[in-house]
Amino acid sequence: MSGSSSGALPDGVARRPGLAILALTVAGVAQAADVSLHNTALASAAAEFGMSATQRSIAASAATLALAASILTIGTIGDRFGRRLTLMWCALALVVGGVITATAPVYGVYLTGRVITGVGLAGTLALSMALIRTVAPDHIPSAMSLYFTGQVGFTLPLTILGGWLIGSSWRLGYLVVPVVGAVAFVLNKIFVPPSRAVHRRKSDPVGLVLVALALVGIIWGVSDASHGWLTVRVLVPVLVGVAALVGFLWWEQHHDEPALPVHLFKDRNLAGALTADVSFNMWQAVMVLQLSLLWQYVYAYSPLDVTLGQLPASLAMVLGAFAAGRLAARGRRPQTLVLLGLTGVALSMYLFVLGGASTPYWVFGVSLVLGGFSRMLTETAAGEFFVEVPPPDLVGATVASKPAIGQASFALASALSSTILYGGLGRDLGDRLADLGLTPSQQGQVVGWFSSGDIPEWARENDLFDQVVAAGQDAYVDAYRTTMLVFAVAFTLLLGLAWRFLRRAGEDAAPTTAA
Repeated sequence: MSGSSSGALPDGVARRPGLAILALTVAGVAQAADVSLHNTALASAAAEFGMSATQRSIAASAATLALAASILTIGTIGDRFGRRLTLMWCALALVVGGVITATAPVYGVYLTGRVITGVGLAGTLALSMALIRTVAPDHIPSAMSLYFTGQVGFTLPLTILGGWLIGSSWRLGYLVVPVVGAVAFVLNKIFVPPSRAVHRRKSDPVGLVLVALALVGIIWGVSDASHGWLTVRVLVPVLVGVAALVGFLWWEQHHDEPALPVHLFKDRNLAGALTADVSFNMWQAVMVLQLSLLWQYVYAYSPLDVTLGQLPASLAMVLGAFAAGRLAARGRRPQTLVLLGLTGVALSMYLFVLGGASTPYWVFGVSLVLGGFSRMLTETAAGEFFVEVPPPDLVGATVASKPAIGQASFALASALSSTILYGGLGRDLGDRLADLGLTPSQQGQVVGWFSSGDIPEWARENDLFDQVVAAGQDAYVDAYRTTMLVFAVAFTLLLGLAWRFLRRAGEDAAPTTAA
């Protein structure tokens, strides 16, 4: 790649692409770091503000919902007015939102900070990836590898640092992302060249509002599925979201210049990438949630033990992203890498099915390494299509659809896996307790006992206590295995769908990569 004494080539390609990729990586890492830090700090913040259960639920998802509501709009703004400029404004939003959150005197101010942070995360996540096509149009596979390797690699120390700060004060933990935002602003200002719209498309406010309603409604609704899928608090937002999604798809096909032309996903490569995005985001949701609960409920792991236990997956993700770049440099087609990665994701979930009350850790370790490596191999290779396939004036909007799909898939997998697990646990545990001679009333007390730790007197008699505990563990393990098997089969089906899209796509002419 040639340079220029003016600092950037005429078409916007970075004079120093390595530093430009570093700048974009720093911007993109904010979202992954924020998720972990917020989940850790929320409990202390909720205690200080005296949050009710409803307030805590809103606080937990405020940034995610703000991200979902704004991400396609921000991607479109970037396409119309300049992606680097928009990214830099979003980096400043991270600074403002994080400082407001960290210094909030009351719950309402805290919530406002989280919403502003969510909007900032939407822009830094989507546009940092979209700008790869601008700064390194002829080296997208290797640039994507560096980008994702850096994201995973930077997230780990930021999470550790944030966790240490939260140990002193939850407010300090919320200052990590503002620092990342400030550094991202400076680096992108220096090393990433301006990117102007090739063609400033017409605005599409109707489409943007519809897709925001769709994403917020679906994510909000399924996130509350623990209260029951047929409850009003789940059905209403989900139905509104689905209706808005249908309306969005119809509108985008009848608007002269839609914000996100849905016909783009008729491209086999992009359709395969979308399928892969659904699969590996669902894998991560199920792995993080259900494996951590198994370890805590059955193995009595502490939260720190859980974090350390899942560390091999994070390290394997770094290797997976790096391997994607190396394999691409050796001529491996991205279609092959996506399918290979999805195969590993499915196999990893089948290995998780083996988990039980006495399963040695190395079995989980192998599953985590295989899954983590395969997940990032898939995401890195699939990400190329989101960047390469769309026309130059729609890169921001198309790339923005990727994390939007990911957020919805993650929320759906979390809700479905919990529903399957606890539904099976309820049925199996009841049968096991009945076999022990417990009355329906006593069975209800056992469920409360598992939740509160308040053991009734009758359960202390003889060896009944140990029998009930053993029955509960056995029921939980059976429900866990069933849940993992259901998702393993689902990932196998998604692999088949992706194979159908990608098997001949690699034979087609390579898409243009002009920025």
